[in-house]
This record gives sequence, C-alpha cells and structure tokens, in this order.
Amino acid sequence: MLKQYLKIAWRNLLKNKVYFFINVLGLSIALTVSFLLLLWVNDEYSVDKFHVNNDRLYQVKRTIPLEEGVLDVYESVPYQLLKTAKDQLPEIEKYITLGRSFEDNLKVENIDFRAAGTFTNADFFQAFSYPVLLGDITQLDKKPEALAISETLAQKFWGFDWKKTALGSSVQIMDNGDYTVEAVYKDFPENSSIQNDFYYGFNGYLKKNDWMLEWGNGGMQGAYLLKEGSDHQEVAAKLQKLFQENIEGEQKEGCFLQQFSDSYLYGKYDERAQVSGGRIEYVRIFMIAAIFLLIISCINFINLSTTYATKRSAEIGIRKVNGAGKKTLIRQFLTETGMVTFVSFVLAFLLVWLLLPNVNDFVGKSMSIGIDRLEVWLLIVGVFLTTTVLSGMYPAFVISSFKTVAALKGKANENKNTISLRKGLVVLQFGLAVLLIVAAIIVKLQVNYINEKDLGIAKDHIASTHQDQQLTEKYEVLRNELLASNAIEDVTLAGPFPLDMGASTSGVNWPGKTLEEQNIEFSLLWTAHNFPEVFDIPLNEGRYYPEGSSDTLNIVVNQKAVEIMGLSDPVGKTVEVWGNQRQIIGVLKDFHNRSLYEAIQPAVFFLDPTDAGTMFVKLKANKTKEAIAHMHSIYAKVLPDVPLHLDFVDEAYAAKYKSETLTGSLTYYFAFISILISCLGLFGLATFTAKQRTKEIGIRKVLGASVNSITALISVDFLKLVALAIVIASPLAYYLMDKWLQGFAYTIEISWWVFALTGLLTVFIAFITIGFQSIKAAMVEPIKSLRTE
Repeated sequence: MLKQYLKIAWRNLLKNKVYFFINVLGLSIALTVSFLLLLWVNDEYSVDKFHVNNDRLYQVKRTIPLEEGVLDVYESVPYQLLKTAKDQLPEIEKYITLGRSFEDNLKVENIDFRAAGTFTNADFFQAFSYPVLLGDITQLDKKPEALAISETLAQKFWGFDWKKTALGSSVQIMDNGDYTVEAVYKDFPENSSIQNDFYYGFNGYLKKNDWMLEWGNGGMQGAYLLKEGSDHQEVAAKLQKLFQENIEGEQKEGCFLQQFSDSYLYGKYDERAQVSGGRIEYVRIFMIAAIFLLIISCINFINLSTTYATKRSAEIGIRKVNGAGKKTLIRQFLTETGMVTFVSFVLAFLLVWLLLPNVNDFVGKSMSIGIDRLEVWLLIVGVFLTTTVLSGMYPAFVISSFKTVAALKGKANENKNTISLRKGLVVLQFGLAVLLIVAAIIVKLQVNYINEKDLGIAKDHIASTHQDQQLTEKYEVLRNELLASNAIEDVTLAGPFPLDMGASTSGVNWPGKTLEEQNIEFSLLWTAHNFPEVFDIPLNEGRYYPEGSSDTLNIVVNQKAVEIMGLSDPVGKTVEVWGNQRQIIGVLKDFHNRSLYEAIQPAVFFLDPTDAGTMFVKLKANKTKEAIAHMHSIYAKVLPDVPLHLDFVDEAYAAKYKSETLTGSLTYYFAFISILISCLGLFGLATFTAKQRTKEIGIRKVLGASVNSITALISVDFLKLVALAIVIASPLAYYLMDKWLQGFAYTIEISWWVFALTGLLTVFIAFITIGFQSIKAAMVEPIKSLRTE
C-alpha cells in the first residue's frame, strides 16, 4: 500500500511541476535557515551546561540598594563572604574564587605569547568540569608561585614535547613575576563562558592585596558548589543574613545565588534584582524567526495545496467510486506532503553542510550538525513530522471532503471557509514578513546609532597596550621616543578602559549626603595628566592635573558626579574619598563611561599613572601603518624584553555590541528570506488564478479591456490582503521593537517612515510578483483564451 501511495504521489507531483517546485524551494530555504538558527540556539543553550555538577553550581551576586528601593546588581562580591560562608554554612561543599580575566604577556626564555588568565583556587578545577591533564592542581593553594596553564599554551611554548618539559618550567608573567608550571589542564570547551589560558593561585594574589580581607571590598567574583540535596534558596537566605551581619551602614547591601549556567543567558535584572533578560532575548528572537520562517513556508504549502485541489477533483471522484474512504485519501495526500518535505529536507541538509563553515565564521562559533547525537535526530524527526502534519493535514481534509458526484463532474469547488482561511493565511504570512522587515530596519538603525553616536570621548585612531612594570619604569623615555614620530599625536596612561569603567566605589561622601544616597557607586579611573587631551574630553569647569605633579590632595570628577552631589560651583569644594579629604579642582564633561544599556555614571578621576594599567597612543589619521611600525621599533629599542601587543579602542568598543551587530545583520537576512518565501507562494497563487480566469480574460479583451486593466483586476485582490497584513502587523511591530529598545539607556526614536518604507517595499515586491503572471495572462491572444473550454 505504501509503495502505491508513493508511486501515485510522485506522479502527481511531477504533473504539477510549478506547485512542486515552489513548495520544495520555499520549504528547503526555510528549513536551511531554520536549522542553522536552531544550531545556534542549541549552542547558546549549551553554554556551561556540560559541568557534571551543573545543578549544584551557583554564582554569588551582590545587590546594592539605591534611592527609592531600587536594587543594582553586581557580579563582584567580597572575598570574606565567600570564605566565611564556606566555613559557617554546612550546605556549602566548596567555594570558588573567580578572578576577572585579563590579558598579559607570558614569556619562556625567548618565546612570548599574549594570553588571557586570572587567579583562582584549586576548587575551581575540582568543582567545574575542567580536566587536569598533568600535575597537581592543589599546588595552586599551596605555592604562591604555582601556575596552571592550558594544553594549547603548553604546546605553544614547548611544542610536541610539552608533556615531558612543561611541568616545573619557569614562566614569566610580565606584570606579575616568575611562576612555575605545576599543572596543565585540557582546553576549555567552546561552550564554556570562561576561556582562560593560565591561572595562578589566589592565595598568592591575596598576600599582595590584603585589602580583599575587608568585608566592604567587592573585588572579585565567586561561586559555590552546594552539597547534594541542598536547597539553594535556603542557602541564599542564610548567605544574605551572614553578609548583612558583617557589613556596616544602614542601607545594607545584599546578595543572591544564581545557577552558574544561567548567568550566561540571563544577565539582566530589573529594579528588584529579578532576572529580566540578557542574551536569552537574542536566543528567543532567533528561535521565533526560525519558527516564523517555517510557518511562512507551511502557509505556502497549505494555500497552494488547497488551490490546486480543484484540478484533482475528477481523480478524487474516481477514487471514491472505487471505494477509497476518507482515511485512505488523507493518507495519500499526507504521503505527498511527506515526499515534498523529504526532498526539501535533503536539499536543506545539503545546504546546511555547505553553508555551515561560512556561518561559523560569521557568528564566531564552531557549530556542527552532530548527527551522532540523539538530540539532533530528535530535532530532525520532530521538525520533519511537525512540518509534514502542519503543511499537509488541512489540505488532506479539504481534498478528501469533496462530494463524489461533483468531483466526478470536475466541479468540486472550495467552500467559503477554505477560501477565507487561505486569505487569512496570506495575511498572516505577509504580516510575519512585515514584522521581520520592521525589526531589521530598527535593529540596524540602533546598531548604527551605537557605532556613530557622539560618546563625548574619542575612540578612533587610538591604540592601546598593556602597562607592565618595565613600561612604567621607562614610560617617560618611551613616550618621548614615540612622540618623535610625525605619525603619533600623543601618549597617555589610563585604566580601566575609559569606555567601560568597571571599577567603582561607594566610598565617596559629600556634605548633605542622604541615607538613600549611601550606596551610590562612582566609577573610577586612574590616569596620567594628559588623559583628557588624548581622548578629546573637554573640561566643563576648572582644570585637570598639571604635568609633573603628584597630586593626592585634589580630585577631578565628571558632570554627573556634580549633579548627584548637588554641588553648585563645585571647583574648590571638598569631598571625602575613602576617608580622605580631597578638593575638587576640575569637572570633566560627561562621556559614556559604560555600555549604552546604562546611563552615564558619576565618575572620579585620579592622577595615578603608575597604577593605570594601559598605555594609549593616539595616532594621526591615515598614518596607522607608519605609527605601528614606529612603535615596534621603539619598543625593540627601549623595552627589548617586552613584546608589543596592540589593540584599538574603536574595535574594543564595537566588540561590546557584537550581539547587536550580529542580530542586525541576521534580521536583514530573515526579512529577505521571509519576503522571498511569501512571494513564492503568492506567485503560485497568482499563476493558478490567472489560469482559472483565462476565459474571463479573453472575453474582457474582446470587449476592449486593456492589459493594464486586466493586470489590475488580477492583482487587486492579492494586494488588498498584503495591505491588510501591513495594517495589522505594523502596530505589533512597533510594540515589540519599542520594548526591545527599552533595554538601552540611549536609543533611536521609532519614526513613521520605517513603517511607510516597509509598507511600500512589501507592496512593491508583492505587485512585481503578481504583476508578472497578470501581465503574462493579459497578453495572451483572446482566441487562445476563449478556446480553453
């Protein structure tokens, strides 16, 4: 029976080549894009889920109460909270210190590499599933000079003999001293949110930074491995109580636990410190886009199947006379649907296989189809069955319901419900396309706004390099040598990154400071005297630190800090920073010192070039190559033992919005593909309609109708549906995109022209699609049209 179904299905599909081609083409394109999207979504969901102890790993996060009961969330927590909780709470099995990753130059004899790393304790490797290949990882807790490195870094330094020579070897970390390799660990998998090539022990770091022993200093990140059967909410409550018992102030800071594997996707919080979004928003967008594309393609199948059904009425009548029941007919047409879906799946998998390398380069991942994984096959079978049933069930019921006598006469007509449903599906199809087009335009405008916005600070033509001890000692000589080039404008020191001032403190006090203002965080930047000149930041009032001074009595702040402190004529006023009285000598104009998701933060600028952390070199426009060559030559002369690794401020800024840029680009592709698939379906419907009305068109031409009037006659019904889709989808698109934009502190305004352009573009494309068939039908000689019956 199945063989017969397949044979008949194949013959029918070949008989209606246009119908078959449109369905296969539309469905294979939709499946290709959907599978690529679902691979990306699956990869995002898999991040940090591979840890054996995933269900017991929780990251600690800190909440800071601000005015009007608003809670601000920070990932940094006091070390004392981590350690004391481990000692006092029986539910905690291990505590893990998570230092902030940084890049540094590592050197072994004459070989050097720049790599990312930080400090940690041995429990990091024992709680997380990061296998140690060689050595004793517990040495991180026992020896201050102990170092653990990745397999890749070991291979870079010692080649294929690393297993024999790595352990016990000395490695110089340019900014931290000499270390001994005590362990080599397997490279972290790509779906790990942590990617570091070296770790040194936290205890050694603690000895050099004893300020971390204070409860009021949240200078690190941390996590817990809870014991089996522990309730994380009960542990969080105990943790909150312990924290507040040991910190000062009436406006107590708090803390909470978030499952470690959730932090990657759920990193945004509302005013009550409840999860409100994060990367999960982009995952949802792409998942919805994949579903939209499949729905649009399935709508094509349903519309074309029900439309072409009337051509098969005689076949249905004969089958019914010969005893075929409704179930038999339904199985026959589901077989045809399954065949179209199968062919589309084969083409889609071929396209996915061909496109995946380029897609991986585009999104910065290493995704694979993974046909050896059960979940991949479940996904494939699930999508196949869903698509087949969704596409084929309704047409099968419609076709199998034809009356036998009418079907034998070839006069089986569609009922009003079927026609209404088809029109509704066309509206839905183009409505989804309109949504994606509007989204594409608005996301692109917001990304352009981010890239082109006047940040109040220069970011173009500025290179940066890490400031280690040798650079600090020879900075003046190095600076003078660099400035000797006509390709370099200026050189300064500053840290952390001015466009993302991550360091902050609530230890700023001023006259009249209220209880609600107690925990306001001020961003901090340590700079050299010429920092404002290099970054083109104008002074609003007063002056910056003079060259050659060593100023520890004065302070410079930004306009936002003055506003928060409520100071009029701030220059000359005294404020307290960490218990020390400092006089305000200058006010810098505000610049965006955080992400555009956040408002400009109040900031304090210190004169402390020794501890700044980064050297910034301002290059003259169009002389980048000359400047870089000069920098390398000067480094070789002044700092021959220090490798020069350069980054650019504008590239680092753009990297912060990689997700937004990627979303903008992908949304354009989604919009194009959705409108393409929708128009394929419209092309098929217009083709069938033109054939159905062949005799009518001939009579009209005999009576004097022009090509234009006949084209308009055929097109107008379809264009009404497209226009209705635009009217319905536009308000929904506005609502959804306005909600998305609310995640940014600084956004574009959604203008009326976005919807006008979308509407005109959609109507134009639809008209071109319909008009082709309409004009073709209208230009047929009347005598040929009238001979059709």
